[in-house]
Amino acid sequence: MHPTPAGEESAPSRSLALWLAALVALTPFSLDTYLPAIPAMAEALGTGVAQVQHSVSSFLLGFALGQLTGGPLSDRWGRRTVGTIGLAVYLACTFLILFVTDVEQLIGLRLLQAFGGGFATVICAAIVRDLYSGRAAAKVISMISTMMLVAPLMAPVIGSALLAAGGWQGIFVFLLAYGGAMMMLVRLLLPETVSRFTRARRSLAPKRMLARNYLEVLGNPRALGFLGAQAFVSGSMFIYITTAPFVFMEYFSVPASRFPLFFGSCVAGLIVMVQVNIRLLNFFEPRRILLAGISLQIAGCGLLLLGTLTGVRELALWMVPLVLTMSCIGITGPNAAACYLEFFPRISGSANAFYGASLFISGGVLGGIVNGLHTGTLVPIAGTMLACAVTALLLALFVARARQPIEIQRPVPRRFAAG
Repeated sequence: MHPTPAGEESAPSRSLALWLAALVALTPFSLDTYLPAIPAMAEALGTGVAQVQHSVSSFLLGFALGQLTGGPLSDRWGRRTVGTIGLAVYLACTFLILFVTDVEQLIGLRLLQAFGGGFATVICAAIVRDLYSGRAAAKVISMISTMMLVAPLMAPVIGSALLAAGGWQGIFVFLLAYGGAMMMLVRLLLPETVSRFTRARRSLAPKRMLARNYLEVLGNPRALGFLGAQAFVSGSMFIYITTAPFVFMEYFSVPASRFPLFFGSCVAGLIVMVQVNIRLLNFFEPRRILLAGISLQIAGCGLLLLGTLTGVRELALWMVPLVLTMSCIGITGPNAAACYLEFFPRISGSANAFYGASLFISGGVLGGIVNGLHTGTLVPIAGTMLACAVTALLLALFVARARQPIEIQRPVPRRFAAG
């Protein structure tokens, strides 16, 4: 397989996008299937909902650490090897979660489960960057996002059904089965986009090269601007995920059986916006579309905060601007990632790991902060979302300088052999 040379478009592989989307979907399945079960898990473990919600933040942190570790190792050992190791850790921890007896065990095992998941899924965007660049990369990422978004749409429905059928443990049995299927996919279907020669050469390099890759990322202010902008845009999504059980099932008294309907409406908006983004990429550069997406999210967050400040406990006042706010991530996500990865053609694994880890760390921190600001109202949630969107726009304009073209001195394209 070949990377796409600068300025050249190639037809993205739909089958590859489908396989990568299935692997990336391990994350939303792991996060969203158990959200409807959080009140039941709290009761079973003899603790409060807020305590069990900390397992969401621990998952985000563990996933970030897994990506930071797995990314540079995938550049060194190859994509398949790292994916296999990560899934083995994920499967072992998922099995142990079935037997937890207190919330501390749950939080710890979710941390380790997510570490394995992050270690495995970090290879996906790296494979895309190995094979494509520029608009082609953004289109492939958008295709993956479209397919992958089916997972958070289905996950709460699956979780609610399994909870009703046999308790919260059934949710983790499902995750165990899905993880096993992903192990087969990595071993049998995904291409190895780091050639044997490259793996052998990198294995002989000093271990300090792993840290040097991250220093190269940290030394590129414009790339960090794109990363930071998307981290704060995604912060709104992680705040939403972390607080969704409280917002819907406690504040608005939505039954657990109807939780997937409200949770999934935001995902449906995301899917629509991803399709819009694919079409916009035929006419505009990713950096231009990114600015438009962030601006649209600011409008959604502003309406969200205004609705909460009225003090009227009306679900529609929350849902309409919330769907707009979450949908914008379908525009910003693929374009921010494509712009960021353009700066790092030689160390795509490490660069993608740093990117993904930053999103999940910021999400875990922001979710924890909002949990700590819990006042029994939605004002802290909406206010923090608006602050995130405004910060994202400032970073995109003044650090990433998204209005200016991205000019990268590209290396001579290399040949990537399968296997």
